[in-house]
Amino acid sequence: MDEAHAIAAAPPAHVPHVIALGPALTAEDVVDRLSAVADTYGSHPGEVAVVDGYGARVVVERGHLELADGLGEHRRVRRFTKIDAPSRLVVASGTEGIVSFDALRWCTKVGVPVAVLDADGAALAAGPPGRDDARLLRAQALALYALAGVEVSRYLITTKLSGQARVLSARLDDEDAASTLLELAETVNQAGSIEEIRQAEAAGANVYWAAWERSVEVVFTRRDVSRMPAHWRSFNGRRSSVNPGSPRSATDPCGAALNYAYKLAEVESTLALRRIGLSESIGVLHADMAGRPSFSCDVMEAIRPIVDDHVLDIVKGPLQKRMFVEDARGVVRCVAPLTHQLAEAMPAYAHALGPVVEHVASLLAASSPYDVTVPTVLSGAKHKAAARRRVAAEHGASAETRSRQGPNPGGIAPRGRRRTRVTTPPLPAASCQGCGAALPVEPDRARSRRGWCDTCLPERRAEVDRPMQRASLAHAAAFAKATGSRPSHTPEAAAARKARNREQALAQRAWDREASGALDEAWYHEQVAPRLATLSLPAIARGTGVSTSAASKWRAGRAVPHPRHWGALAQLAGVDLSGSPARDPSTRKMIN
Repeated sequence: MDEAHAIAAAPPAHVPHVIALGPALTAEDVVDRLSAVADTYGSHPGEVAVVDGYGARVVVERGHLELADGLGEHRRVRRFTKIDAPSRLVVASGTEGIVSFDALRWCTKVGVPVAVLDADGAALAAGPPGRDDARLLRAQALALYALAGVEVSRYLITTKLSGQARVLSARLDDEDAASTLLELAETVNQAGSIEEIRQAEAAGANVYWAAWERSVEVVFTRRDVSRMPAHWRSFNGRRSSVNPGSPRSATDPCGAALNYAYKLAEVESTLALRRIGLSESIGVLHADMAGRPSFSCDVMEAIRPIVDDHVLDIVKGPLQKRMFVEDARGVVRCVAPLTHQLAEAMPAYAHALGPVVEHVASLLAASSPYDVTVPTVLSGAKHKAAARRRVAAEHGASAETRSRQGPNPGGIAPRGRRRTRVTTPPLPAASCQGCGAALPVEPDRARSRRGWCDTCLPERRAEVDRPMQRASLAHAAAFAKATGSRPSHTPEAAAARKARNREQALAQRAWDREASGALDEAWYHEQVAPRLATLSLPAIARGTGVSTSAASKWRAGRAVPHPRHWGALAQLAGVDLSGSPARDPSTRKMIN
């Protein structure tokens, strides 16, 4: 009987033992994630090839570099030849798959740096063959105990503080904090030890990140604001609530974006140091630690302001909730497609690091008892200078005169395929502030002309126009009650309007009196007017000197501009004026 009771009391074998129940995913979360996956693997923007997902393959097939990645049914396969190889290959964190030896060999021979990011933040970088110079490595190892270490630290931190001051002044409009950082940069210039430089750097970091906390606001789409934690919309400082004393476990999206961008800059620092012949591990400012590229972190200090400036462009958004994930501890990480957008800035980081790493190497080489020559494989400065001297000799001019004409003033043919150097990180992808949908971008522009999609724009206009109209009427009523007249009917407004109308009338009469070979009105309606829809109102206003209100009427076809504006409008719209028909002066009209 006891045995029967025991069997009855035991739970069935097929019933799982539930330990804890987590928050259920909402339907919106599922849709967001699916749309993020579709957007990530539906296209291949930029020159940086990012591989992530499950079942990823980086192999060589028939001489082509083949990249296969994706999630679920959203898969993509990209193939690159040696002629159109990507500038970088990034295997993102958390990716599961294979990278073949043939693929690594292919990338090394072609000169494509490969960065493999592990889930714990470790980075494995393999790029073009590096330089092996024991004399330079020995000088690097001894720099911590010699004057060279102070000089390297002084140069890196002075560059960093000056760049951070520019960020505060230009981006955050905090002149007081910027002047404090410039004063600390002068202190670093006078410092006589690495410890003094570290103290000044720590003081500068407190001032700099405090200004970020006061000013930086992360902009999300309106649809996602109510679906995420409130602290996600602000920057909570370079510290972690989960892991005190370290900024690596970020708890807000801005901190997560900074961490990921800094990791990419660290990879570029490692690649640059290897090419110049230095070790990424033997640091000067950062303490020695197993598994940490301390010297990569050292030289990266000089370009941190460039990374910060790029992240500020990213967080002013609008961002979407689907670009970040939060684990059970509250640690926030960036996920695709944002990780792909951040990786597009790697060539710009490499371009900024080139002269920095070469200057650091020259400081270390000067401290060596040997005669060490530092190459300029990163910036190409020596090759450019040699080209100037050669062209100056051929043309009989002085090198100083020719140096102002650029690295290739005489049209010297390049020795190989020349890559397009990216000097600044690209702007983030343009998206609607309401729903996050991608916005169309014209080929000749870096950003979309607008911030709202066709679906959200009417709602946004209705939301903004009604309060503005009510506020305008209330202000006009209050002004009329106080002064006895409307704001547009004051003596000052009437005088300004009269002067402007007289100026316009005189310009029209002068054009009618002096213009020769005027354009035909039918030609304007057929060739120019339909193309005004492709122009922005500010562009029309700047090109013709009229207000945006008048430009709006012209573009919508509600009014016809005076003929004196037709030539300028034709040039703005890209209409060829050489074959335009002349207009009979007797039929000239004063239309405005």
